[in-house]
Amino acid sequence: MKTASRKRSAFTLIELLIVIAIIGILATLMFPAIANVMDRANGVKLGNNGKNVVQGILSANIEREAMSKGSVWPTSTGGWQKSNDYFHRLLGGGNKPVILDGISPSIFAGAGVPAASDVEGLKTGGNVWSITTDIESADDATPFMWTRNFEPADTDFQTEADASVSLQDKLSDSIKPFGTKQVVLVRKGGSMETIRAKYLDTLTFLAGTTNGAVKVLSAVTEDKSSDSSDQF
Repeated sequence: MKTASRKRSAFTLIELLIVIAIIGILATLMFPAIANVMDRANGVKLGNNGKNVVQGILSANIEREAMSKGSVWPTSTGGWQKSNDYFHRLLGGGNKPVILDGISPSIFAGAGVPAASDVEGLKTGGNVWSITTDIESADDATPFMWTRNFEPADTDFQTEADASVSLQDKLSDSIKPFGTKQVVLVRKGGSMETIRAKYLDTLTFLAGTTNGAVKVLSAVTEDKSSDSSDQF
């Protein structure tokens, strides 16, 4: 009696290589889309953290006003050198009173930027945010915090309210997070938005506001400390 022959089910080497090549092609095609989704997710997370910081500042100002104390919005005459100095002071760095209760140094990090190990470490790193000064009396739509890969100049805040000037060249490819892809922005009133590079201009960034007195405080992007301020 003849036995039925079994069909070979294993892949040949050529078939296996073809499958691997197809998977590689699909992965290459999908990678940009996956990267964009991750950037958006990281942007939302950073933005929400930034909103919490602004809400903390607004709450602190309300409490201080009731005690006839000054605002904690940063000023250009406060002696700040970097945004790290300002955040370090808000968290009680240098044995100063804590301004923002319940805020961890890790809230200033993320999206590829490692967190500072403690409050004092925030002086030299662990911060994704650059900020602007002198916005106490400014409109709530005024930009206050943005991710450090975006490097606007003081003069960019003086642009006419209805002017649209591209700011794409102010994105730095070598600085985390996001490089030249996008910027995450938190405004004075606490609203958050992610602006893709192709839409980044003065009209979108400033949202109709203008302020000729601001000073941009960039974030520390290397292990370098600076002098503290005694503004408050």
